[in-house]
Amino acid sequence: SITAFTPLAAEEKGTYFVGSIGYGQMADIEIAAYLGGGDFEFDSGFSGEFGIGYDFGKFRTEFTYNATNTDLTTVQGVTTDIGVDVTTWMLSAAYDWRADKKWQPYVSAGIGQSTIDVYLAQTIGNVAVVVDDDDITAFKIKAGLNYEASEDVVIYGEVWGQAFDDFTIGTLEFEDCGMTGVSLGLRYRL
Repeated sequence: SITAFTPLAAEEKGTYFVGSIGYGQMADIEIAAYLGGGDFEFDSGFSGEFGIGYDFGKFRTEFTYNATNTDLTTVQGVTTDIGVDVTTWMLSAAYDWRADKKWQPYVSAGIGQSTIDVYLAQTIGNVAVVVDDDDITAFKIKAGLNYEASEDVVIYGEVWGQAFDDFTIGTLEFEDCGMTGVSLGLRYRL
């Protein structure tokens, strides 16, 4: 008797659309000592991403747009409700281990531009938060797991971290800034 051999999955190459939803959390940011010290503390918020990519087999490249809506909830221990949006255009590259299998762990790194938008002015002690925005360079890393649901559809879950250049809102300077998040997404091959 002759047994036919069929591989589990082939490495798929080509263009795809990508989209995900999840949550993002800005890290606490220290307030300068001359303003009284303390921290800016943020609430987690909705994060969504969409874009286009190209799969080379084990390597992928993507160009994406991400938006994370969050709130500045505490300034020097005083409760606030100041809306903050972070939008990012990102160019990234990913490496898929086990690219010919249904389950594929991956890592990704990217660089892009973020815009930080503050939507409400409020003064707490010596700290004056104003309505303003700033454009800055951003860096992002991701680690996740792909599941090849069909020949054209890949479902994935990931954790990510994003770091920003220092930025200025009004007269306030923000240093050592970043955010983290989790996402669940879908890639659709064309």
